[in-house]
Amino acid sequence: MSRSGTAVDRESALAQAIGAGREVIRDENGQTINPVAYVKLGDDLGLVSGFDDPNLSDEVLRARIEEAIELRKRRDQERKQLDREREQASLSVAPATTASVLSSTPALSSTPALSSTPAGSITEQWTRIADWMRSHLASVRISGAQPTRIAEAAKSTGATWPAELVKFFEHVDGIGSENWCLLLPAHELFDLDRLVDERKMELEVWGEIDEEMGAESAEESSAGEPAGTFLPAFIPFAGRDGNLLFVDTRPGPLHGCVTEFDKVGADDAGPRWVSLSAMLTDLADSLEAGSTFHGGWAPDIVDGRLDWQYQP
Repeated sequence: MSRSGTAVDRESALAQAIGAGREVIRDENGQTINPVAYVKLGDDLGLVSGFDDPNLSDEVLRARIEEAIELRKRRDQERKQLDREREQASLSVAPATTASVLSSTPALSSTPALSSTPAGSITEQWTRIADWMRSHLASVRISGAQPTRIAEAAKSTGATWPAELVKFFEHVDGIGSENWCLLLPAHELFDLDRLVDERKMELEVWGEIDEEMGAESAEESSAGEPAGTFLPAFIPFAGRDGNLLFVDTRPGPLHGCVTEFDKVGADDAGPRWVSLSAMLTDLADSLEAGSTFHGGWAPDIVDGRLDWQYQP
């Protein structure tokens, strides 16, 4: 569902966009359809949240629209710069000697993960985490999924799962409500059923938004490159409050990287870890040493439960 109109100046256009935005995010029964909406002012485009919040003033929404538009512009500029760098790289190296170099170097240098931790062993790192939990959270029991369930879930996504993702679910298939804990500071671990459901929902929501706004397809992009939308190649394994962690199964040197998907900024922040095993390494290090994880979260045990404290 969309609304369009004309205005004599930008202020009038913003006012129209805010009024229309408050309408299009709800159905005829007043229920929120999508948590976010695209706003287009002339040639400027932005993905904006907050139209469903009656407590947000028009002034706040106006600022959010302008910020979203600026974010989109920066992302487009970064993509153009990336294309120029790749073109220059392809011209600067002799074809007969650098086919392997061109297949990896540009992508790795242009989309580095936020964490420098290298990939390792899922089993080794999960064993460290499980040992720590037995010592500090004895009541919490986590079990893995059977190979047939993992294969069925992977098949339903239509994507080729990296070996690490398969191995991960062999060790942990979510955390049951009877002994629930927030093992990651800002995201709940999904079981396979929730993974499939969350992925389906995100594809439907973002697919409708992209179709209405005529957004260009990003499915031919490489792993780790910001897509600005939710792609079929994204496999979410954890999430909370509309924000997800997903494994990127697109081809490229960063195939299998872990990226955060934000309900407003999509995947614009880029990869956080080069792989699931790298993420688990950082998590195990944090739990064992009490050091910060994932941008400033420090673990603590409070009343027998794992509690993460943010330390900016």
